[in-house]
Amino acid sequence: MKTARRLIDNPHVFDQVVVTLAGIIVLGAYVTAYAYVFKPQTVLQPTSTIGQSTVLAAWLVLVGVLFAEAGYSIRRGRTWDRALPEGYVGSLAAALVFGIAWLVDTQYWTPNFEQGALGLDVLFTPPRLVEIAAVAVMVSGPLRAAARRGETEASVVTLISASLLLSTITFATQFLHPLIDPWAWSHYDFLGQEPLGWVGKNEGVAAILAQALILAGTALLLNSGFRLRTGSLTFVFTLNGLLVTITKLHFEFLPVLFLTGVAGDAWLLWTSRRPGRPTASLCAVVGGAFAISYMLELVLLDTDWNASLWAGTILATTMICWLMGRLLRAGLPVAIVAPLVAPETPPVETKTVAGNEVRNDVKWPRDPASTVRPLLVRAALDDLGTPEALGRNPLGKLPGIASQGGGSTAADLRACLVDVIDELAKSSHPRDAEAGRLLFDYYVKRVGSHEVIMERLHLSRPTFYRRLQRGFLLVAERLDEMSEFAGDNPMKP
Repeated sequence: MKTARRLIDNPHVFDQVVVTLAGIIVLGAYVTAYAYVFKPQTVLQPTSTIGQSTVLAAWLVLVGVLFAEAGYSIRRGRTWDRALPEGYVGSLAAALVFGIAWLVDTQYWTPNFEQGALGLDVLFTPPRLVEIAAVAVMVSGPLRAAARRGETEASVVTLISASLLLSTITFATQFLHPLIDPWAWSHYDFLGQEPLGWVGKNEGVAAILAQALILAGTALLLNSGFRLRTGSLTFVFTLNGLLVTITKLHFEFLPVLFLTGVAGDAWLLWTSRRPGRPTASLCAVVGGAFAISYMLELVLLDTDWNASLWAGTILATTMICWLMGRLLRAGLPVAIVAPLVAPETPPVETKTVAGNEVRNDVKWPRDPASTVRPLLVRAALDDLGTPEALGRNPLGKLPGIASQGGGSTAADLRACLVDVIDELAKSSHPRDAEAGRLLFDYYVKRVGSHEVIMERLHLSRPTFYRRLQRGFLLVAERLDEMSEFAGDNPMKP
């Protein structure tokens, strides 16, 4: 009995149960899609019934598990709003929304609007879109839970949840997926039925661009929130490929997503020697690798696209994925740090600028014992080479950091951090000086990885990490001193 209670109280066991049921829901959805699209103008039976029954059965069990967990927690004295493990309240709400949408779909919408409908007429109806959105929230429950528990390394369950979220998005965009409808393949069944050749090429290029962006966004999400072990992206993309290729049984295209994941993992391994986490470059590598792998696969199978079109498609895919990573990068540090700051900061304040309300969500805490301060310092040091992200760091709003002349906040903050670290490296206290030299070599000079810095400064691994944390704290203290001095002695314009 005690063992059973320990299993129930273990959030990781709950994650495994939820991700298993979520996986069955997504698998049932793809089996249903296969029944609708594998044979033109025909719904395969009993495959369609089996797929829909699988989705409904797994959903019912998932709702039961969530309610059972909530009831068990309430009996043990928890309040109703904290009855579910962190991250699963949204999953329960989404499960209830899914049930309502399912009833509307089967009892009203389908009988009145979908008699004999196929293709997008079935997929893109309001109830179905609500169902897809609800499934996306349900399957991402373990992913949210891991992030809110503060897990730094993505576990297998977290990766499966991310892959199921990716698969839900690709299910919604299955009408524009190159692994489902390979328009660049000379032997594609529907290519001969399309009298205008340029339509197939337009569809093919658009599909590659759309799915590359989705894959790159998934990689960016995972790499920004977790430390990924080698093979993580390969696992996520390959699992997604297994589900996607069920739709029309195009399993010969599975190596495309496998190679895309390998390329992403290789780039993460290569860039791990430098501080910070790759964003725009990772997106570009994932997008480019997807387009190149797809081209190589079709060259082996036979394609009627010429070299110029393939080269343009690969270049366009790489550039648009890089641009997405570059644009999203500036918002990631605050998005990651904000949940950590929330419990320690006062209520959100607002001010009006030019008629628009501006929220000041993230602030620099004055408490020296705050765990948020070193996180903000570390986020700023990680972004030393990314002005867009550095300019959004709350450190740039401290008095005395940004210049009064309306210059670049990122440039001012970078100069201030470099000066503080340089001053720390020249400290008369040996431990403080070691911490300063460590920060200077790793973040400013970018000499190499942690191991390189350890060898360079003759530090053991435990000592290295102690000095690293000490360096963050000392930099935070010095920034406090500077901001207090600037507040007491404001500069006259």
